[in-house]
Amino acid sequence: MIDALISKEFLHLTQKGDFQKLKNFVEEHKITDWTVFRHEVSGDTALHVSAREGNLEIVLFLCNGFSKPEFKTDVANKDMKRPLHEAAQFARPKVIEFLLSQGATVDALKRADWTPLMLACTKNTPEAFNSAKILIKNRANLELRNKDGWNCLHIACRSGNIDIIQLILSEMKPLIDSASKNGRTALHIAAFHGFSEAVEILAAASKELLTKPDYSGLLPLHESVKSKNFEVFNRLLKLGCDINSIDSIRQTALHIAASIGNVPVIEYILQNNLIEIDRQDGFQTTPLLAAERNKMEDAVNCLKKHMKQ
Repeated sequence: MIDALISKEFLHLTQKGDFQKLKNFVEEHKITDWTVFRHEVSGDTALHVSAREGNLEIVLFLCNGFSKPEFKTDVANKDMKRPLHEAAQFARPKVIEFLLSQGATVDALKRADWTPLMLACTKNTPEAFNSAKILIKNRANLELRNKDGWNCLHIACRSGNIDIIQLILSEMKPLIDSASKNGRTALHIAAFHGFSEAVEILAAASKELLTKPDYSGLLPLHESVKSKNFEVFNRLLKLGCDINSIDSIRQTALHIAASIGNVPVIEYILQNNLIEIDRQDGFQTTPLLAAERNKMEDAVNCLKKHMKQ
């Protein structure tokens, strides 16, 4: 039977990262199998915790200092998350490298079908890039998708990590044409999250993405309006996006800007006479009505001001 107090203290010492105290504790209690000690809620083991914290000394001890169990590196928690997932998500390249050298499964799937590479792509830091680079060097599958149909490129575009985006495209350029389950491309995602440099890179790699709609008929230009990053919106226009493009319910960029209160885009469109101020969508809704329905007071005032001119 597992002693709850020993388990709690063992995990606590791992969390603190005090290697000597942990080693002494193991010797004192004659611990031979640390995988039996788990956090009650998550099912995390000490290796999950030390991989997450980036404590390589403890990771080495857990993998090499015990006679059992076998296949320690792929021990899973309740979400089927392995220590490699933790190291990737928290961008611990040294831990990733070591776990892989010990036989950790590079493309292990946790709940919702996330791989370690996908998790490495969620952050925009040099350490995240190094983590992704190591995983790709160790033959991580770039084409795998999670339950929503997102692959590593889509996720890197959500975080805006330019280095990872360029790395992925250099390894597998055709991935740029992939879309999620709702038809969103990497360019949709980068535009929505307001990453101008990512938009430039993606559009240069595949101009077809500029006119490729998702399953709601939304184009990257529409998504840039939602980001409220005017630079991205303006960049997409300069790249050749059609300001008069519509989605599946015939909304224009002006309708979308009015709905979310994106006043700079409203001003730009109306000052340059790009879209008629009273243009209706498929439900006979004008931009003004869209702004009023969504209680976007600044947008309402902006539209009414232009109506008087």
